[in-house]
Amino acid sequence: LAAGSWNLDPGLLRLSLWKPDFNPKSHRNSHAQVWLRILEVPQEYWSSRIILAITSAVGTLITLDKTTLQRTYGHFSRVLIEVDLANKILTQLLVEREGYAFFVTFEFDRLPMFCSNYHCIGHVNSTCNMDNHNHEETAGAKP
Repeated sequence: LAAGSWNLDPGLLRLSLWKPDFNPKSHRNSHAQVWLRILEVPQEYWSSRIILAITSAVGTLITLDKTTLQRTYGHFSRVLIEVDLANKILTQLLVEREGYAFFVTFEFDRLPMFCSNYHCIGHVNSTCNMDNHNHEETAGAKP
C-alpha cells in the first residue's frame, strides 16, 4: 500500500510510511481534507483533467462535487482536497495556456486550526502553549 489518504465517508483513513521509533502520542499531523471552492473558472475549464491540474497547486484532489462533475454551470467549482497545512496556503493562482491567462481564487470551507510551532492541527499559534511559554520567559527576563 502507498502512503496517502482515503475518504471513507464519513471518516478518513491516512496511511504513512513506517518510521523507526514511531510514537503515536508524539506524532504530528499537518494534513487535512477540506472542501475548496475554485472561483472565476470559465465553464470550458470545468473538465476533471483541468480541475486536477489547477488543484495540484494547492493539494491532492480527492473528489469533485456532483455539480462540478456534471459540469452544471454555477459560480464556482467545488472539490475535496487533502492539503498540508504546514505549507503555504494559496488563495489565488494564475492559470496559463497559449495566448490566454486568467486568475482563479481559492476559498476553503472550514480550514482547520493549525499551529506552526508544533506542526499540528487543533490550535493556532496565538493559543499555543509553546508560544505562551516563550512570551512568559521573555516577559520575566531582566534587561
